[in-house]
Amino acid sequence: MQAIDLPKGLASSNARNIAERLKSISGGKVLDVATGNGDFIRTLMKTLKDYGSFVGVDSSEKEVKSARKRLKGKSVRIMKMDAEDLQFEIDSFDTVCISYSLHHLDRVEKVLAEMKRVLKPGGHFIIQEPFRDGKQTEAQKTDILQHHWETEIDSLQGVTHHKTLAKQKILNVIRNLKLREVNIFESTHPVRCLFCSDKFRCDDPKNRQIMNESIREIDSAIDKLKKHPDLQIRTRLQEEGEKIKERIKKYGLAEASHVFFIGKK
Repeated sequence: MQAIDLPKGLASSNARNIAERLKSISGGKVLDVATGNGDFIRTLMKTLKDYGSFVGVDSSEKEVKSARKRLKGKSVRIMKMDAEDLQFEIDSFDTVCISYSLHHLDRVEKVLAEMKRVLKPGGHFIIQEPFRDGKQTEAQKTDILQHHWETEIDSLQGVTHHKTLAKQKILNVIRNLKLREVNIFESTHPVRCLFCSDKFRCDDPKNRQIMNESIREIDSAIDKLKKHPDLQIRTRLQEEGEKIKERIKKYGLAEASHVFFIGKK
């Protein structure tokens, strides 16, 4: 893909370099953990050199149904499964991956150990995860603040959702896996942006449509807060939500930077 095909921010990110690295990998049988709606599977289908099949697992029945719908007709099997107890034999997969999901886990190390267990020797381990610190634009800081606000609301509703991790925490987790032939990239834009039909619109942090969508999401969350019995908590979160809306109007919104890791067992 030529730089002229990309908006400025995306072109200057590491997204193309990550995509080029992925193009050198024959995925074989791929396991995607905490697959959500299957978004990362779709990205890998477009970027890997080749692959045999995909298995996506998620503990949420809602996400499983969403992924099955989005990936219908593809070489993909989507299963409801606890990531801390993967129901696969040792050395079952040629590639394992997890994207934008470490902060949704209570026991990160346990899940990654399970992923490593089912990965064949010589197989690829891929992690993509946003971080909260380092050099981030004001628009990215707004995105991080909104995410942290949303994690507190989710937690009140019993949903496992933690704040965006610090970059060093992610790097420590990666180091503890003790993998070889490690490649670590940092990027302001994920690889999926390369294939997005809205990449020029999304590259503008002050795009009015994107800003309005985020403000509506906050309003919806604030509306749900009205049912919370604790007035003090409810009032605080409502006030914080209004402040984030003002930041969106002032600075816009852009995804936090992320770490993209590839290693071999």
